[in-house]
Order: sequence, then structure tokens, then C-alpha cells
Amino acid sequence: MFVLTWVFVLFALTHVLEYFVPPHQQWHLSCRADGYFDPQQAQITSSVVSELLLTFTLEYQDAALRYHLGNESLPAESIVLQGNVVKVDFGALNYALQMQLKSKKLNNDSMLLDYLLNELAVGESQLLEGDLLPLQVQILNANDDQLRATLTFIPSNSIWSCEIIPAVLPQPH
Repeated sequence: MFVLTWVFVLFALTHVLEYFVPPHQQWHLSCRADGYFDPQQAQITSSVVSELLLTFTLEYQDAALRYHLGNESLPAESIVLQGNVVKVDFGALNYALQMQLKSKKLNNDSMLLDYLLNELAVGESQLLEGDLLPLQVQILNANDDQLRATLTFIPSNSIWSCEIIPAVLPQPH
């Protein structure tokens, strides 16, 4: 009976602490990848190598995803999604987000759009018409010196290796 009482007390204490702990951490991640895309234009016969950048920012209740795709042969493309954190699983660092398109710069036959539809697991009309997009991201493997982390999109399982950018705190005047 004594052990059962202690288990109950620890369980209750955990829930009370969860209530008083700030609801979200701050994350600023800068992610970079070389993308190999097969262009839809018939005159180009080989894959186009592009630099694909993702910035993921999470500050308390606010979240933002900024994608930028650039290469030597085509004008740069970008998409910015902003939204809110809906739910957090602190044990797994899993964040449920509600995002919405805030800005876009896409080329005809966009390579970035095709990539995002797969990564975010959404339809083109959902993304481009500004519908609310439920997204789930998980931050894995934040190393001990807090310099790098792995960002995973669920359910697409897209994985990004990212640099952790320290949050800039306002300085007192």
C-alpha cells in the first residue's frame, strides 16, 4: 500500500509540474540540403542540383516554416508558412502545428511546390489556397552541445539535419 501511495503521489506531482512548466520551448533551426530534381521541362535532360533551405522557428505558441529553393538555371522559389502550436509531446519533442500559407514565390512548373506537397503530405489546393494545414514535426537527436538537431516531418518521414541557432534575447536598455 505504501508503494502504491508513492506511485500515485509521483504521478500527481508530474501532472502538476506539467501544468506549471511553460508550454513550449523555443527552437530556431536552419537546415540546408542539396536537392536533385527532375525538371518537367523537356529541353533539360538531366537532374537539376539546387540548394534547398528550410528555417524552422518555434517561439512559444507561434511557428514558422520558410523554404527557399535556388539554383543557377532557374529563378529562386520560396514559400513561408506561419501558424500556431496546437499540442506538444515533451517526451518525444513532437509538435502538432496548424499552419497557413503566408507568402509564395513559385516558378511555372515549380520544383519546390512538388517537393512540399510530398514533405507536408497535403494537397496543392490546401497549400496554395491558404487552408489551415495540420502538420506534425518532431525534433530528434539534439546533440549535447546544442549545435545540431534532426527535424522530422510526420507522416512523410522527411528528415532534415539542422543547425540550432541560439535565440536572440532582448537586451535591457
